[in-house]
Amino acid sequence: MNKPLPDKSIGPKLWTKNFILLTIVNMSFMFGFNMMHPTIPLFITDMGGTKAQVGLVAASFSVAAIVTRFFAPLILQKFGKGRMLRVGVALTLLVTFACGFAKALPLILLFRVLQGVGFGFVSTLTTTLAADLLPDERRGEGIGYFGMGITAVTAISPALGLFLVESASFLIMFLTASAGQLLSVVSLCAFAPPARIAERNPDAPKLSVRNSFFEPRLLLQCAMLLFMGAARSAEQNFLSLLAADRRIAGLSWYYVFQTAICFIAKFLTGRLYDKRGPVWSVLPGGVCWLLAFLIMSFSYDLGVLFIAGFFSGFGMGALLPSMQTWCISRVGAERRSVASALYFNFYDIGIGGGALILGHLFGASGAAVAFRTASVCMAVFLVICLLGIRSGKESKDRQYKEHTHV
Repeated sequence: MNKPLPDKSIGPKLWTKNFILLTIVNMSFMFGFNMMHPTIPLFITDMGGTKAQVGLVAASFSVAAIVTRFFAPLILQKFGKGRMLRVGVALTLLVTFACGFAKALPLILLFRVLQGVGFGFVSTLTTTLAADLLPDERRGEGIGYFGMGITAVTAISPALGLFLVESASFLIMFLTASAGQLLSVVSLCAFAPPARIAERNPDAPKLSVRNSFFEPRLLLQCAMLLFMGAARSAEQNFLSLLAADRRIAGLSWYYVFQTAICFIAKFLTGRLYDKRGPVWSVLPGGVCWLLAFLIMSFSYDLGVLFIAGFFSGFGMGALLPSMQTWCISRVGAERRSVASALYFNFYDIGIGGGALILGHLFGASGAAVAFRTASVCMAVFLVICLLGIRSGKESKDRQYKEHTHV
């Protein structure tokens, strides 16, 4: 009896054992980190620290993560992705646990630097390994699903962290965050990707310090990420201040609604990316984010803010996985760790620079000017993208054509 032919309409298998385990590793790792983002400032002030010291600790974490990502490709070349992923997760688990028992600000500063190092490695590695595990034909869809876990965690864990601090203690919050990262360690025990993906490849081209820091093929994407991050910083850092100034109640419902729209957008645009290429998801996402920030500048009640949330959620769901996949797909397998590091770094640098500039504008001219400036950043993002399309170098670029087995 002839066996039935497999259904090729759905493409190569996406949800392999290793991809599922890596998704769990990423979600549980980020669960702990997102719990600490809103609670570490409270922990420092409860310890007697000033707002300036809160800023110093926050900056130390970001700088440590960015510097680590720039050097990560060189280190991965020497030790392999699988080993360094385990080191990064284990380091972060130990430091997060130790934070609960810290009694002095210098210790918190040291621990946040070490967390930044762990975060820099793990954020680079999980994305790179996910791209390695996914079939080329469904990479956009797969990265979208991979990011959905982070979206869900981002919606839940900050609120849980604040709840635990208010209802229990900082120690309970740190222990709960550590438990999430412990799940990452346990999941990694069963994570066993092929050696050609996870281990050091002695035959791969050697990276120099110079070409581990940058990839010329990603010049367009890096420029776009800077402006995208600068615009994103408006919502991330100043939306709660806008709502407070304009007495808009119920902001938590805005984030719930935005997250729901983000899920839908990731599901739709991931498949669109695979079928039509990056431009078909990046351009609509950019337009949506431009409209979102513009509408936020005119928001004086929750209803209008919900309209902004619709566009923001769709823009986030379309842009983040599409830009990430675009960066990774522009290079060969041996350069994916560089591409992943550049994606996170230029986006984070944009967020940091945007926070400084938009914060100054917010204080000097008000929320409307700050959020309209964010929409201008997205307009520049779209112009850069369109110039890339016009050059003829990006419009047909869907996947990097690899000539070697990876």
